[in-house]
Amino acid sequence: MDELLRTSLLWRLFAALAALYHRTFLPRMFAAIHRAFAESLPGRALRRLLGGQPAVERSAYRRLMDRGNAWLCGIGAHVVPVLEDSLAYRIYRRVMAALRNSLLLGWLFAGGMTGFLLFLFSSYAIVDYLLRDVLQLAAIASVWDELLMLFSLVWVIHRRVDTRRPLSSTANGIGLWIAFYLTVGVLLLMTVRPAPTVNFTGFRASMEYLAVFYLVTHLIRDERDFREMYLTMVIIATVLALHSIWQFIIGVPIPASWTDAAEGAVRTRVYSIFSNPNIMGAYMILFAPMTIGLAYACERPSQKVLFWLCGLAMCAGCLFTMSRGAWLALAAAAVLFALLIDRRLLALMLVCGAVACTLPFVRSRIGYLFTPQFADSNARGGRAKRWATAIGYLKATDPVFGMGYGMYGGAVAVKNPVLPWVEYMYVDNYYVKILTENGVVGVTAFGMMLLGLIGNGLRGCVRTAKTRWSPLCAGMLCGLVGVLIHSVFESIWEEPYMMALFFAKEGRKIVCGGTTSKLAAGYLHEDVVTSLDYGRPAAPQSARGCLTEAQL
Repeated sequence: MDELLRTSLLWRLFAALAALYHRTFLPRMFAAIHRAFAESLPGRALRRLLGGQPAVERSAYRRLMDRGNAWLCGIGAHVVPVLEDSLAYRIYRRVMAALRNSLLLGWLFAGGMTGFLLFLFSSYAIVDYLLRDVLQLAAIASVWDELLMLFSLVWVIHRRVDTRRPLSSTANGIGLWIAFYLTVGVLLLMTVRPAPTVNFTGFRASMEYLAVFYLVTHLIRDERDFREMYLTMVIIATVLALHSIWQFIIGVPIPASWTDAAEGAVRTRVYSIFSNPNIMGAYMILFAPMTIGLAYACERPSQKVLFWLCGLAMCAGCLFTMSRGAWLALAAAAVLFALLIDRRLLALMLVCGAVACTLPFVRSRIGYLFTPQFADSNARGGRAKRWATAIGYLKATDPVFGMGYGMYGGAVAVKNPVLPWVEYMYVDNYYVKILTENGVVGVTAFGMMLLGLIGNGLRGCVRTAKTRWSPLCAGMLCGLVGVLIHSVFESIWEEPYMMALFFAKEGRKIVCGGTTSKLAAGYLHEDVVTSLDYGRPAAPQSARGCLTEAQL
């Protein structure tokens, strides 16, 4: 199979594109820019910052997490024996043993309760869709995610108090920044409460799924758990991408408000199991770079081609959403991935972009931006009007602390209109929404959290350069950046689909950098590389084997 792929037309096409790239001026230009930056004062400072020990490792936050972990493990000697002698625990062990030996569900419970919980987090979108839209269990669908997080917390605590398997602290820079943002959010909730019930609902909608980060980082036991969670998310994203392609082929009906009459070439917009094409686009943006990174982490040609095809299917799914914001975000994520991992991808991107521009619906969607009809529509009720209205309400209330959680710009506000003088609408910009509801204080805290996430991702890329972890870490970072860009045009983080998966995925980025970089290097039997030289023309050294054959 591998030999057939090496001689196939597709393989030769990729090789020809790579050769074409090296014949252009781009490799020399990028090499010159890299040398100039690496030798400059900012380059040396950035190298020391990203390659040095994270401040969190010697912080009070880390000491507090270690102390709490030691306390939980210390009480295990008293709690665990009582728990294991209980009837409920004996029933649980028998049920889990039966499920592991089941022909139908054995694969799902092979990793025990921890593996099952990680699977539920990884497949959040599918599970929620089945409960809400297929089975129509509205009562369960509205609370199942909260119950999942609550049970996961109980399970994490159970594992912590079990002194036979004590867990080390997972304190890291990401957790510190998320904790900072949560703290600021709580203070704002206590300070600005024009409608307490609505404010609490808005706070919960904005902050609830941040807890997924802490749960996932404490649930994952080893690299096998990480590998299976990673692959599960990629598989589900591939299935949804194929579903969206099928929707495009059959021309799935859409509401008239999703298109404009001037865009005659747009006959449909895909959305898969989501309620909105923009959410579908964000989902593809999140996982397409991860999938391409997985292709780079494999050595066997058949596995490379498989994951490349999965990644291209996700790109096609994003394309068929007709979401211009998603297109821009995916392009930015792809360029960043190419600069971090393999600059030869730029040639492939140029070819794909040129082909995409020949499609009538692409020309129609982009060309519509430059028409008087779009300018008039945008000014009367489009994003420009919505953003200006939001800023106007902010100035009329409190620019420093905002209007309060759930008061304007999102789903909570639209469903709970409590201010008679406010024209309620979706802002379609998550940063403007935060600014309106939480003022300068809230948006500053949010921006600091995002900078912390991006900084940790860059640290991971630097520390894992020239190892098979590098493309995986770069893929997660690029997916993060893509979603953040797309959030300029859509309130992506209001969707539990995205919130849960975003932080579940980013949570394990600490494996690739930060406090556990030495763990990754030790597993790979390679030294930690603290160099910025990861943007080289050649592809990174791939692993011997694939993720499915060796533990990550």
